[in-house]
Amino acid sequence: MEVDPITRVVARVEAQDENTLHHNLVRFIHILRHLGIRVSMAEALDAYRALAMVDLMSREQVKTALGAMLVKSAADRQIFNLAFDRFFVPPEEKKRRRMLRKQLEDEERRHLAEAREKLNQALSPWSMEVNFSPEEIQTFARMPAREQKRLTEIIRQMQGNPVNNPGHLIARVIQSALNYWRYYLLKTRGEEARRQLEAELTGETEMDDVIAGVATDFYRDPDDQLLHQDMQQVADADLEKFTLALERLSTHLANRLSHRYRKSSRRQKLDMRRTIRRNIAFGGSPLKLCYRSRRRHRPRLLLICDVSASMARYARFVLQFIYGLSSAVPNIESFVFSEDLERITPYFRRGDGFVPIMTELVNASRQWGRTTDFNAALKTFHRHWRHLLTTDTLLIIVSDTKTITPQEAARELADLRERVREIIWLNPVPRNQWLHLPGVYAFTPYVRMFECYSLHHLEAILHRQMLK
Repeated sequence: MEVDPITRVVARVEAQDENTLHHNLVRFIHILRHLGIRVSMAEALDAYRALAMVDLMSREQVKTALGAMLVKSAADRQIFNLAFDRFFVPPEEKKRRRMLRKQLEDEERRHLAEAREKLNQALSPWSMEVNFSPEEIQTFARMPAREQKRLTEIIRQMQGNPVNNPGHLIARVIQSALNYWRYYLLKTRGEEARRQLEAELTGETEMDDVIAGVATDFYRDPDDQLLHQDMQQVADADLEKFTLALERLSTHLANRLSHRYRKSSRRQKLDMRRTIRRNIAFGGSPLKLCYRSRRRHRPRLLLICDVSASMARYARFVLQFIYGLSSAVPNIESFVFSEDLERITPYFRRGDGFVPIMTELVNASRQWGRTTDFNAALKTFHRHWRHLLTTDTLLIIVSDTKTITPQEAARELADLRERVREIIWLNPVPRNQWLHLPGVYAFTPYVRMFECYSLHHLEAILHRQMLK
């Protein structure tokens, strides 16, 4: 596997004095990349040059200079601010955080040891040992105290049970109970875990402390939690706020598509960002100007959205997002499917509000909320709407891949792939569950599949793919 340039630089500076500017800047950029901010090698070098132009004793000047070179969006700005405030701290604060981390780890080990001791005491009358796995011990430790007490009382009540070899029976009862609670805790705490910022740890303690802290703090704002919440789990009380956020993001992307620019050698519109970066070497004086011109090409968009029983709620939000792009991407073609395919483009072209359109659409549709046959839907598309496909078409498919005959559907998808620019598949199932979905293996050779269960996912993916 090829290692990216920033990672190679990090490896080279690990042995250097940790107080050098070079060392700290590279490690900070490495943290940003693991938090999802894209930083190229050119931008990293620009950031290094920018620091040479400011007072390094001024925290605000350093923060402003790095932010100007590394931040590209409002979401990036929030992550950058959190990471900067956690990484660039006095040595005494870093030492305090390391001690706090050690205390938490020691507390966790003590908690697990107590849980193991409770289980062993419950089994002591039978003079037997059960080799509990680390997962089982951790599950017992996380169980509510009343449930721990209830389980141990059940074991004591079984002591007078006149069965042969009761110890093995008791062991099976305990392990079955722990398996149930493990599943229950994973299910109930899954949504809480998802609300943390998606970040990859580095394996280095100090940097991982910063990454974990940013991931936790990022969603303390209720609005941020809503943007990253599973669309299937949005409460009715939050629906209006969620819809407004969806409209805001789709409008923002539509505006970006309507005002796209590209690098240009002609003296048209000044490109401030590139101009600033290009003139860092001259102390910020604009000696060399960069220009940009409006892009003429806009993507042709075709949407095929799964509205089966498991997908209906996701579909409603995705359709509204696509509907919001209609001002910037004219002639969007939209289809829904479950057992078969229906074209819904005429509904969206009437110009009515989205709510009355969706109400009429759901009432008139023969597909909404039924089972899924993606193969039949693609066959119908090929028979009646094949002519809509061009080499400029960006095809977006929204589905959880749960369909009958996925292999047959994959053959239809392969034919479709040859006629379009690209196929983007938005899958609302978390990536860690894809191993259990046969459709994922069948379809991924022909599409670019993305995990997409939140509004943040939806906006980020389409923003990245449509502004390429």
